[in-house]
Amino acid sequence: MHFDSVLRSDPQVTVHRDRFTHTVEDYRRYRPDYPSPMFDWLIAELALTAGDAIIDVGCGTGITARAWAARGMEVIGVDPNLAMLAAARAEGGGPTYVQTDAETLDVPDRDYAAIVGGQSFHWIDLDRASPRFRAVLSRARRPVGPRVAAFWNLRTADTPFMAAYDALLRRWSPEYAKVGAESRALVVADRVGGRQASFAHHQALDQRGLLGRAWSSSYVRNAIEDREGFDRALIQAFEAHEEQGLIRFTYRTLAVVYSP
Repeated sequence: MHFDSVLRSDPQVTVHRDRFTHTVEDYRRYRPDYPSPMFDWLIAELALTAGDAIIDVGCGTGITARAWAARGMEVIGVDPNLAMLAAARAEGGGPTYVQTDAETLDVPDRDYAAIVGGQSFHWIDLDRASPRFRAVLSRARRPVGPRVAAFWNLRTADTPFMAAYDALLRRWSPEYAKVGAESRALVVADRVGGRQASFAHHQALDQRGLLGRAWSSSYVRNAIEDREGFDRALIQAFEAHEEQGLIRFTYRTLAVVYSP
């Protein structure tokens, strides 16, 4: 199964590498980070040490690349979208960025300890990418063990607000059920096998933050036609559930490590 086949077969779905061009600023400002215990688990599972070189595929605006660099890794962040990479470079933080995709993975020739990706593996054609992963990782002599990590912040629906938010997406975005990470990450994680772990995570968002978080999603930005109507409905949901001007936007952060 090609995991980007739904994107190729549906002409109404924007080509995936261009989907986030118009979400860059909202993505940079309003997308969540990842919980520290997840990084601790991944570092242990991948047997990483400070100074190791890793490739962050689908790095976007550099959220995960900077997090890995802050933990002592030498990070090559790769993404096919130039607008995303420009935002990542503007943030600084240590990583080096290269325009390429996971399937081609045209990166400098060196010993890489691992390939990682946050909120990206459900966009990757693993049938094409996995052989390239193996080729790139074969340059390093390391003990047998997992060398690839994929992880996602997956929204929960276990509070009244989060359930209402999911219902709004299903009502207003015809693309959500096709391309949302919540509908595809588990399929990817189960296919690659390996070991999995989950971590609780959340954002505290005011009304502006909630709108920005929503519009950072490609299936909102590219698919919702009645933008004013969606915003009104989202604000109504916020007002119905906020406490002291904030809502708790909750996630189950899923991580999987495997050998490609």
